Amino acid sequence: MRVLALVWPTLRGEAAAPDAAALFEALLDRLDDLSPRIEALEVGVALVDVTGLEPMHGSERQVAARAVTLADVYPVRAGIGDNRWLAALAARLVRARSGDTTARAACLILPPGEGRSTLAELPIGLLPAEPAVRDRFSLFGLTSMGQLAGLPRSAVAAQFGAAGERLQALARGEDPRPLVPRRRPERLATTVRFEPPAEGTTEITLALRRAATSLTDPLRGRHLAPGRATLTLHREAAPPLTVTLALPEPTTEPDWIARLLLARLEAEVRSRTAAAADDEPRITALGLALDRLTNPAARQLPAFEPQAGRWEELRWSLERIGARFGTGRLWQAVADRPTAMLPERQSRLVEIGTETAGGQDE
Repeated sequence: MRVLALVWPTLRGEAAAPDAAALFEALLDRLDDLSPRIEALEVGVALVDVTGLEPMHGSERQVAARAVTLADVYPVRAGIGDNRWLAALAARLVRARSGDTTARAACLILPPGEGRSTLAELPIGLLPAEPAVRDRFSLFGLTSMGQLAGLPRSAVAAQFGAAGERLQALARGEDPRPLVPRRRPERLATTVRFEPPAEGTTEITLALRRAATSLTDPLRGRHLAPGRATLTLHREAAPPLTVTLALPEPTTEPDWIARLLLARLEAEVRSRTAAAADDEPRITALGLALDRLTNPAARQLPAFEPQAGRWEELRWSLERIGARFGTGRLWQAVADRPTAMLPERQSRLVEIGTETAGGQDE
């Protein structure tokens, strides 16, 4: 197996951009055109199985160059080796060996079968060892990987245990761990265009229900349900308006998804500095996307689930009731003056869904 390791330094650490995770996912999506086996180790680090890609893309250096081109957005360090450890180590060493810290891309290829000879002179500090194990290496005078690799395996196991055996295998260039390809998150989306542009809510509501039905019907046959829905309204002479609804429980009920999205949309419009109703821009297109697909049958029965922290599920049920019967129908009693002399002053009614009610329950 030949593995390509890619490291984007600007997407790692505390100095990374706030949306580094989303940017990293976009880079991985681009790499899908190169290989179907891609593993994301952490944000900014990916492993790609490049075994057998030479007939399509040329030599390993050309394969690495194509990978860098597909993800040519940020500076990247690349390394190729016989396994995941050697590839990651090559990507780590390439910056020091290239000597040019300003280069946008650099690549180091460890030839097949030369892992042990390449590692012999490298410092033992490059091994992923715990601080206590590093201190014991120093106590025994071990400074290079070659010294650790040359020791009898039984002696290493006696002194350092299973962790020492694993580190010795890495020092010898051995790493049997396979790549664990990521599962690309599935996202279903559809768009409805209005000719001429829609002005009232009736046409938008009907279109949204049809769009939700077209996306959820195929999911039922696959025993999947979305956990999040995103509605985007493309407006005439105005920026798009997007609302996202996170579902505490996955559902394939298109009517409920449409109702709750419209309720969330109305709340979003009310919260903005709204202009007069006559000045509202017309809707040219409606986009609906469903993601976070899961199998709802895999959930435990509610009777066996922990009851603490269930406010989000209760909120979901209340939103469904409010969308069906309207607002102002659900109230709860809040005991904010339990020491009042008169019983009627010890508590008061608060409409469910207000900040006061939510704060009391949370």
